[in-house]
This record gives sequence, C-alpha cells and structure tokens, in this order.
Amino acid sequence: MRKFAIVLSLIFFSVKLFSQSTGSRHSFQIQVEALGPGSLFSVNIDSRFSKKGNGLGYRIGLGGKPLGMFDESCNTGGQISLPIGLNYTAGKEEHLVELGTGIVPMLFTGTKVYCPDLYGEFFGDETDHYFYVLAGYRYQPIRKKRVTYRIFISPLFQKNFPMKFWGGVSIGHLF
Repeated sequence: MRKFAIVLSLIFFSVKLFSQSTGSRHSFQIQVEALGPGSLFSVNIDSRFSKKGNGLGYRIGLGGKPLGMFDESCNTGGQISLPIGLNYTAGKEEHLVELGTGIVPMLFTGTKVYCPDLYGEFFGDETDHYFYVLAGYRYQPIRKKRVTYRIFISPLFQKNFPMKFWGGVSIGHLF
C-alpha cells in the first residue's frame, strides 16, 4: 500500500508540474495503452523535457493484468506494474518516430505459489521487474485535434528468460 501511495504522489506531482507549462501543448499527454511495457493495459503520463512536440521525454504510468486469465500462470490474482522510461520522438509536423527504453517494477504480483514448470514458459510471474526497449510510430496533431495515437514494438527482457517480442497501441489526449 505504501508503494501505491508513493506512485500516486509522483503521478499527481507530474500532472501538476507539466499541466501548468506554457508553450506547445505537445509537452504533456495522458495515454491509455493496450499491451505494451505496462502489461495487458496501462495508463501513462508522457511528456517532453522541452516545450517542443518532439525530442527527449519521459513516461510513467500504472499497468496491470489478471493472472492466469490469458496465459498459463502459477500465481492467482493480478499484477500491477509501474512502467517508467525515457523516450525520444523525432519527425516533422504530426508524424513522429518514437524510440525508448525503460524499466517496469512490479508493485503487486498476486498470490505467490511455487511453480517449477513456469520456467519452461516465457516470464516468471514472481519477477520484481523487467526491462523494455520501444520503437514505433506516433501521430500527434499540432492543430485543433488533441487526440494522439501510437503503435509500437516493444521487446521485453527479464533475467534468466529469453527476450519476449511484444508490442502495443495507445490513444492519448494532449494538454
């Protein structure tokens, strides 16, 4: 519970800090993501370090999935993750290429059960974190519309497991 309170405080601080910025409205957005580094679903804050619509930025969010519903899992309940990363967007106008990397700590990983057979599968549910890289396309309008779209590939890496080829899509709102 303490981790959850810290995460909510960080997200609230980020929203307050970047929503008051002046200049381009590209500097801050909230995205709802399906699949992606945050697991089955996530809600993320994405912002640039500068006031431009492209360049170096960061992402932080909350993600999750039910365990055992879509894949084989020894654990029950659900996972809640905290995807954190740096990204770089480049391009002209509203069509951008996005490259990124980050870490995904697990805040909650369900009810733990000993399961030696899981190691034949891809990821262990008992992990406390994993890493990702990201490459994709982002449509980010610069005029009247404030809805953004992203599609990307995002390989995931966990210690003692092979790389998992992954990807996702998201829809966002510029502020």
